[in-house]
Amino acid sequence: MSRKSVVQSSQSLYVLDDAFYPDAWRDDLRMGVYLAEFRVRSVNPENYDSKMKFWKEMIHNYCLHKGSGAVSIVELKRVFRRKGTSPYCLSTVFEDMVREGKLVAGDCFWKTPKESWSGWAVDVLMKRPLQWGFSAMKEKLVGSAQDESLEFICTGVVEEQCNLLDKLLKEQHKHNVLISKNDLHQSINSSGISSEGLDLILQRMVCQQRVFVEQHPNGEIDKKKVILKFAVPGTKALPITDIERSIYNLEQTERDLLRMIDKIEQEISDALSVVKDNIREGKKQLAKSNLKKKHLLEKNMEKKLNVLENVQTMLSRIHDSQSDQNVIEAYKLGSNALKNAFASSGITLDSVDDTLAEMKEIMDQQDEMQAMISTVPNSDIDELELEKELSDLIDLKLAESNIIPPHGLTQPSTVPAAQATLAQLNDFDKEIEKRLAALRTESTPPSSNLSVDANVSSI
Repeated sequence: MSRKSVVQSSQSLYVLDDAFYPDAWRDDLRMGVYLAEFRVRSVNPENYDSKMKFWKEMIHNYCLHKGSGAVSIVELKRVFRRKGTSPYCLSTVFEDMVREGKLVAGDCFWKTPKESWSGWAVDVLMKRPLQWGFSAMKEKLVGSAQDESLEFICTGVVEEQCNLLDKLLKEQHKHNVLISKNDLHQSINSSGISSEGLDLILQRMVCQQRVFVEQHPNGEIDKKKVILKFAVPGTKALPITDIERSIYNLEQTERDLLRMIDKIEQEISDALSVVKDNIREGKKQLAKSNLKKKHLLEKNMEKKLNVLENVQTMLSRIHDSQSDQNVIEAYKLGSNALKNAFASSGITLDSVDDTLAEMKEIMDQQDEMQAMISTVPNSDIDELELEKELSDLIDLKLAESNIIPPHGLTQPSTVPAAQATLAQLNDFDKEIEKRLAALRTESTPPSSNLSVDANVSSI
């Protein structure tokens, strides 16, 4: 026997195959207990809790499978009908899930929040269930078939789908960008979220201030034309601005023009094919008429192309203006930051000027000190007179010693006389060296030393 449950709702046909059901579904004995009414928990708490957990997981997984968190008892009885037996315990399961806040009545879920999401959640998930009382809830759930058709919303499923939608929007870069509801549904069609599930997600996100919803100006013509603006996760959705609305309208116009141009191109191609067929068949007048139609289509396409170019130019300029605005804002922030940095550090034009002047004065003083340190003191002694006096002293000494100057030496007649003369010369050289050393200690300039050395060399 094939285990497939078919659920026919007002919108879709849901089919569950064998892979959906857990292993316990194939156990006749166990499922006989699970499909029956709940007994008092005190009799067997373990079996009671196991059965409750089983049905809660089945309801949650079923809502995820069909792509919507909306569910009712009558729907689940058709879905989970097994071998001709429907589950009789679902009213108790619903009652427990309502108590835990995992199920919310549809009329409360669709209530537009007047306060924040937290206030709405407290009102729906805490106050109202307590006001109803679980006995009254049980009467609604267990009553007639009409009561069993009462719609409830599985909040856990809706929250999971909200997170999934946020992930898809992030991948498609759709946060803080206007998008129509129809386009959004088409972009997430492969995610398993149904149209009914998308409505539940939007209602939940509106309550959490995560999306801003606005009826398009063409709403009188197209009631389904709704534009959405999703906020980045963790932030609140801001109202749609005039610039964003203008950009959205221009983008829609651009898309419509591209679609019309593609259609006209196809019509031109078809008209040209018809003209060729008419010529081939010898239908001259008909070919002329179709050729005229082709020319009209080409002129129409040229107009559409001009309009498209204008729209694209306008869009480009709007985007550039937004980019320029961001740049100007960045400049302002940088300028303010720089001003604050100067103000906190005490830097001003006057302080900078004074500091530079003081630094220049100190550097000039240092240059003067260096010049003074490196300057050699001037000597009052005339170098020429000093050399002349030294020459006179040398000549006088030579005369007293009866020594012939070296340049006047001739070949000595005898060796002892020559040796004596050389000894005298050596003594005289030593005396000259002493005098030169004494002169050097008196800070004689290098040029004077060179002159003296030259004279000594000549001697």
